[in-house]
Amino acid sequence: MRTLLQVAMVLLLSSGSAFAQSSKAAAAINTVTVCANNSTAACSDARTGTGTWQAVMATTIKTSNVADLFIGTSLVTGLYTSTTVKGNGSGSTSTATAMGSVKVRILIDGKPAVAYPDTTGDGVIFDARIQTLTANLGYIFSDCFASGGTTGTGCTLTPEQISLALETSSAHSFNFIALNVGTGLHTLEVQAMVNASGSGTNGGSFVSNALFGLGSLTVEAARMVNSFSF
Repeated sequence: MRTLLQVAMVLLLSSGSAFAQSSKAAAAINTVTVCANNSTAACSDARTGTGTWQAVMATTIKTSNVADLFIGTSLVTGLYTSTTVKGNGSGSTSTATAMGSVKVRILIDGKPAVAYPDTTGDGVIFDARIQTLTANLGYIFSDCFASGGTTGTGCTLTPEQISLALETSSAHSFNFIALNVGTGLHTLEVQAMVNASGSGTNGGSFVSNALFGLGSLTVEAARMVNSFSF
Protein backbone atom coordinates (compact mmCIF):
# COMPACT_ATOMS: atom_id res chain seq x y z
CA MET A 1 0.00 0.00 0.00
CA ARG A 2 1.34 3.40 -0.93
CA THR A 3 1.88 5.92 1.79
CA LEU A 4 0.44 9.44 1.55
CA LEU A 5 3.95 10.80 0.87
CA GLN A 6 4.42 8.39 -2.06
CA VAL A 7 1.08 9.42 -3.56
CA ALA A 8 1.99 13.09 -3.19
CA MET A 9 5.32 12.52 -4.92
CA VAL A 10 3.62 10.75 -7.85
CA LEU A 11 1.16 13.63 -8.23
CA LEU A 12 4.00 16.17 -8.09
CA LEU A 13 6.04 14.38 -10.73
CA SER A 14 3.01 13.99 -12.97
CA SER A 15 2.16 17.68 -12.76
CA GLY A 16 5.78 18.61 -13.53
CA SER A 17 5.78 16.44 -16.64
CA ALA A 18 2.53 17.96 -17.84
CA PHE A 19 3.91 21.47 -17.38
CA ALA A 20 6.98 20.62 -19.46
CA GLN A 21 4.67 19.66 -22.30
CA SER A 22 2.58 22.81 -22.00
CA SER A 23 1.71 24.65 -25.20
CA LYS A 24 2.56 27.94 -23.50
CA ALA A 25 6.22 27.55 -24.44
CA ALA A 26 8.22 26.08 -27.34
CA ALA A 27 11.82 25.83 -28.47
CA ALA A 28 14.01 24.88 -31.43
CA ILE A 29 17.73 24.74 -32.24
CA ASN A 30 19.92 25.17 -35.33
CA THR A 31 23.16 23.26 -36.00
CA VAL A 32 23.67 24.06 -39.71
CA THR A 33 26.25 26.64 -40.78
CA VAL A 34 25.42 28.86 -43.76
CA CYS A 35 27.86 31.32 -45.32
CA ALA A 36 28.13 33.75 -48.20
CA ASN A 37 31.21 35.10 -49.91
CA ASN A 38 32.26 37.26 -52.81
CA SER A 39 33.05 34.37 -55.17
CA THR A 40 29.84 32.31 -54.95
CA ALA A 41 26.17 33.20 -54.98
CA ALA A 42 24.77 30.47 -52.73
CA CYS A 43 23.38 32.97 -50.23
CA SER A 44 24.07 36.34 -51.77
CA ASP A 45 24.67 37.86 -55.18
CA ALA A 46 28.45 38.09 -55.69
CA ARG A 47 28.13 41.34 -57.62
CA THR A 48 25.79 43.28 -55.35
CA GLY A 49 25.96 41.46 -52.02
CA THR A 50 22.16 41.29 -51.97
CA GLY A 51 21.20 38.32 -49.82
CA THR A 52 18.18 36.05 -49.65
CA TRP A 53 16.33 35.03 -46.50
CA GLN A 54 17.32 31.54 -45.35
CA ALA A 55 15.18 29.35 -43.07
CA VAL A 56 17.12 28.68 -39.85
CA MET A 57 14.79 27.04 -37.32
CA ALA A 58 11.07 26.78 -36.62
CA THR A 59 8.64 25.66 -33.95
CA THR A 60 4.90 25.69 -33.24
CA ILE A 61 2.91 26.94 -30.29
CA LYS A 62 -0.80 26.71 -29.49
CA THR A 63 -2.56 29.63 -27.86
CA SER A 64 -5.90 29.23 -26.12
CA ASN A 65 -6.75 32.91 -26.06
CA VAL A 66 -5.66 36.19 -27.64
CA ALA A 67 -2.02 35.90 -26.63
CA ASP A 68 1.19 37.85 -26.96
CA LEU A 69 4.39 36.02 -27.78
CA PHE A 70 7.83 36.59 -26.31
CA ILE A 71 10.30 35.31 -28.89
CA GLY A 72 13.98 34.95 -28.10
CA THR A 73 16.49 33.90 -30.74
CA SER A 74 20.26 33.53 -30.64
CA LEU A 75 22.87 32.74 -33.29
CA VAL A 76 26.61 32.36 -33.53
CA THR A 77 27.75 34.64 -36.35
CA GLY A 78 31.10 35.17 -38.02
CA LEU A 79 32.63 37.74 -40.36
CA TYR A 80 35.83 37.64 -42.40
CA THR A 81 37.09 40.67 -44.32
CA SER A 82 40.37 41.13 -46.16
CA THR A 83 41.51 44.19 -48.11
CA THR A 84 44.66 44.70 -50.19
CA VAL A 85 45.98 47.87 -51.85
CA LYS A 86 48.90 48.22 -54.29
CA GLY A 87 51.07 51.01 -55.57
CA ASN A 88 50.96 52.22 -59.16
CA GLY A 89 53.05 54.31 -61.52
CA SER A 90 50.57 57.18 -61.67
CA GLY A 91 50.60 57.84 -57.93
CA SER A 92 46.83 57.34 -57.72
CA THR A 93 45.29 56.33 -54.40
CA SER A 94 44.45 52.62 -54.14
CA THR A 95 41.34 51.69 -52.15
CA ALA A 96 39.68 48.42 -51.15
CA THR A 97 36.47 47.90 -49.17
CA ALA A 98 35.04 44.64 -47.81
CA MET A 99 31.60 44.33 -46.20
CA GLY A 100 29.75 41.53 -44.42
CA SER A 101 26.56 41.31 -42.37
CA VAL A 102 24.00 38.93 -40.84
CA LYS A 103 20.34 39.93 -40.37
CA VAL A 104 17.56 38.02 -38.58
CA ARG A 105 13.78 38.24 -38.76
CA ILE A 106 10.76 36.33 -37.43
CA LEU A 107 7.93 34.80 -39.48
CA ILE A 108 4.59 33.95 -37.89
CA ASP A 109 2.39 31.61 -39.92
CA GLY A 110 4.54 32.16 -42.99
CA LYS A 111 4.46 35.96 -42.96
CA PRO A 112 7.04 38.49 -41.73
CA ALA A 113 5.93 39.32 -38.22
CA VAL A 114 5.49 42.74 -36.73
CA ALA A 115 7.49 41.63 -33.71
CA TYR A 116 8.60 44.66 -31.74
CA PRO A 117 11.00 46.38 -32.06
CA ASP A 118 11.15 45.12 -35.68
CA THR A 119 7.96 46.90 -36.72
CA THR A 120 8.57 46.59 -40.48
CA GLY A 121 9.55 42.93 -40.71
CA ASP A 122 12.83 43.85 -42.40
CA GLY A 123 14.89 42.13 -39.72
CA VAL A 124 17.46 43.08 -37.11
CA ILE A 125 21.20 43.29 -37.76
CA PHE A 126 23.00 40.70 -35.64
CA ASP A 127 26.48 41.39 -37.01
CA ALA A 128 27.93 43.84 -39.54
CA ARG A 129 31.30 45.18 -40.63
CA ILE A 130 32.63 47.62 -43.23
CA GLN A 131 36.41 47.51 -43.64
CA THR A 132 38.17 50.07 -45.85
CA LEU A 133 41.89 50.29 -46.61
CA THR A 134 43.32 53.27 -48.49
CA ALA A 135 46.94 54.03 -49.39
CA ASN A 136 49.01 56.07 -51.81
CA LEU A 137 52.00 53.88 -52.67
CA GLY A 138 54.75 53.91 -55.26
CA TYR A 139 57.35 51.32 -56.27
CA ILE A 140 60.20 49.59 -54.46
CA PHE A 141 63.55 48.48 -55.91
CA SER A 142 64.07 44.77 -56.40
CA ASP A 143 67.12 42.99 -57.86
CA CYS A 144 68.68 46.37 -58.56
CA PHE A 145 72.34 45.63 -57.89
CA ALA A 146 72.16 42.19 -59.45
CA SER A 147 70.70 43.57 -62.64
CA GLY A 148 72.39 46.89 -63.18
CA GLY A 149 75.06 47.63 -60.60
CA THR A 150 75.17 50.57 -58.22
CA THR A 151 74.03 53.16 -60.75
CA GLY A 152 70.49 51.84 -60.75
CA THR A 153 70.55 51.05 -64.45
CA GLY A 154 68.35 48.04 -65.11
CA CYS A 155 66.71 48.07 -61.70
CA THR A 156 63.38 46.25 -61.43
CA LEU A 157 60.59 48.15 -59.70
CA THR A 158 57.87 46.26 -57.84
CA PRO A 159 54.60 47.86 -56.64
CA GLU A 160 54.35 48.19 -52.86
CA GLN A 161 51.47 46.30 -51.28
CA ILE A 162 49.58 46.41 -47.96
CA SER A 163 47.03 43.85 -46.76
CA LEU A 164 44.66 43.86 -43.78
CA ALA A 165 42.53 40.88 -42.69
CA LEU A 166 40.04 40.61 -39.82
CA GLU A 167 38.12 37.53 -38.65
CA THR A 168 35.63 37.43 -35.77
CA SER A 169 32.93 35.10 -34.45
CA SER A 170 30.57 35.66 -31.53
CA ALA A 171 27.14 34.77 -30.18
CA HIS A 172 24.30 37.27 -30.47
CA SER A 173 20.73 37.21 -29.15
CA PHE A 174 17.64 39.34 -29.56
CA ASN A 175 14.14 39.35 -28.05
CA PHE A 176 11.07 40.01 -30.17
CA ILE A 177 7.54 40.69 -28.89
CA ALA A 178 4.50 39.90 -31.06
CA LEU A 179 1.20 41.29 -29.77
CA ASN A 180 -2.29 39.81 -30.19
CA VAL A 181 -1.41 36.83 -32.39
CA GLY A 182 -4.86 35.29 -31.88
CA THR A 183 -5.97 31.82 -30.84
CA GLY A 184 -4.98 28.51 -32.40
CA LEU A 185 -1.82 26.81 -33.58
CA HIS A 186 0.91 29.17 -34.78
CA THR A 187 4.14 28.40 -36.62
CA LEU A 188 7.15 30.56 -35.86
CA GLU A 189 10.22 30.58 -38.06
CA VAL A 190 13.55 32.33 -37.72
CA GLN A 191 15.13 33.48 -40.97
CA ALA A 192 18.60 34.91 -41.51
CA MET A 193 20.19 36.83 -44.38
CA VAL A 194 23.93 36.81 -44.95
CA ASN A 195 25.50 39.45 -47.17
CA ALA A 196 29.08 39.77 -48.42
CA SER A 197 30.36 42.32 -50.91
CA GLY A 198 33.15 44.79 -51.60
CA SER A 199 34.94 46.97 -54.10
CA GLY A 200 38.43 47.96 -55.17
CA THR A 201 40.03 50.75 -57.22
CA ASN A 202 43.52 51.25 -58.70
CA GLY A 203 44.75 47.78 -57.83
CA GLY A 204 42.74 47.36 -54.63
CA SER A 205 41.16 43.95 -54.00
CA PHE A 206 38.98 42.38 -51.32
CA VAL A 207 37.62 39.14 -49.86
CA SER A 208 34.54 39.11 -47.63
CA ASN A 209 32.59 36.33 -45.93
CA ALA A 210 29.66 36.20 -43.52
CA LEU A 211 28.13 33.17 -41.81
CA PHE A 212 25.77 31.99 -39.09
CA GLY A 213 25.71 28.66 -37.30
CA LEU A 214 24.62 27.31 -33.91
CA GLY A 215 21.48 28.92 -32.56
CA SER A 216 18.34 28.53 -30.50
CA LEU A 217 14.74 29.75 -30.56
CA THR A 218 12.47 30.03 -27.53
CA VAL A 219 8.83 31.15 -27.56
CA GLU A 220 6.60 31.89 -24.59
CA ALA A 221 2.92 32.84 -24.72
CA ALA A 222 1.55 35.39 -22.26
CA ARG A 223 -1.40 37.72 -21.97
CA MET A 224 -0.40 41.27 -21.27
CA VAL A 225 -2.69 44.00 -19.98
CA ASN A 226 -5.52 45.04 -22.30
CA SER A 227 -4.71 47.60 -24.98
CA PHE A 228 -0.97 47.32 -24.31
CA SER A 229 1.14 49.04 -26.94
CA PHE A 230 4.68 50.34 -27.39
